[in-house]
Amino acid sequence: MRSGRHAETERTKPAARRRRENDGGVAVVEFAIIAPVLVLLLFGIIEAGWAFAQQLEVRHGAREGARLAAVNEGSLDDIVAATCAQMDLSTSGATVSLAKSGPAVGDSARVEVAAPVDSITGLTGLVFGTTLTESVEMRIEQPPTWVDGTRPCP
Repeated sequence: MRSGRHAETERTKPAARRRRENDGGVAVVEFAIIAPVLVLLLFGIIEAGWAFAQQLEVRHGAREGARLAAVNEGSLDDIVAATCAQMDLSTSGATVSLAKSGPAVGDSARVEVAAPVDSITGLTGLVFGTTLTESVEMRIEQPPTWVDGTRPCP
């Protein structure tokens, strides 16, 4: 301990300096509190992007299936197979439904695709549900030879 005019004791130290010396563990505690929130936010952003990409793929498949149905590109099974091939995702568990409002040119053909969500982190089901569904309707351009029905992706 110094003596003289500049001697500083615990009592005479400025309060700010005393607080600074005792705050060594505060940063660690603050990081421990905020880190899980930041990690959850990061994984949520990744999962939302992945779910959005899958939704676009299901929409693309439904749109292509409706186009094929509108121009009469084969049977129900042919259209389902082509629809599933257009989706760039795991189609296990996906189903494709075809329906027409009538058999004449100008009536509408409707294709609905339902596919299970493929989660990266397991958080998707909590926020977005477990099934992605898209429905597309187009006007029939060629008289259809396919029948209404629902089939799983091959």
